[in-house]
Amino acid sequence: MEPRIQYAKTSDGVDIAFASAGDGPPLLVVLPPPFSHVQAVWETYAHLYQPLAERFHLVWFDYRGTGLSDREATDFSMDAMVRDLQAVVEAAGLTRFATVAFIGAVPIAVTYAAIRPEKISSLVLADGWMKGSDWNQSPAAVAEGALRSGDWTVYTETLARVLLGFDNQEFAAKLAAYIRDCVEPEALRSAYSSMGNEDWDVSALLPRASAHTLVVH
Repeated sequence: MEPRIQYAKTSDGVDIAFASAGDGPPLLVVLPPPFSHVQAVWETYAHLYQPLAERFHLVWFDYRGTGLSDREATDFSMDAMVRDLQAVVEAAGLTRFATVAFIGAVPIAVTYAAIRPEKISSLVLADGWMKGSDWNQSPAAVAEGALRSGDWTVYTETLARVLLGFDNQEFAAKLAAYIRDCVEPEALRSAYSSMGNEDWDVSALLPRASAHTLVVH
């Protein structure tokens, strides 16, 4: 089974890469920006994606500035992230679907679920946060911020091996290479800077996210 890679056009004219695989109920995977690359994630996380594609019509995508999407567009505001997601939903022909979101993608999924509740049948929110300060004040975030402007290889290797807590050194090295495929250093810094802005605080939107939801942390 190989994913089918296509492109969607956002309302502000950005080309967004998305992929799909499998048949069954639709499941949209929302990855944390800026760590998305539709082809590389299929290969790096084959142990997760391929079993899911055996049960679902699996759809995933790259945000602007990342992966196979337009790398020149590096607006990581919440409005831009939602425009990317909306473009994929429309291009993929998704009418009502389940969504799973990880870490920094959780606020994006919550925002979309709040403004388009008729689209979301259920949500799985894993290891996420509702406002940037919840993450930015953590010891892991402080350590990550100190490394962010340094050597790119050292940063990605440390992120994979230490900050993300992968004990499997072979997989950690593979994950570090995946991160380098996903995004350029400047775009990564732009993404993390944007996540601290007020528009990434979605705590007030929680009552409007009415889909059945599983929170995993």
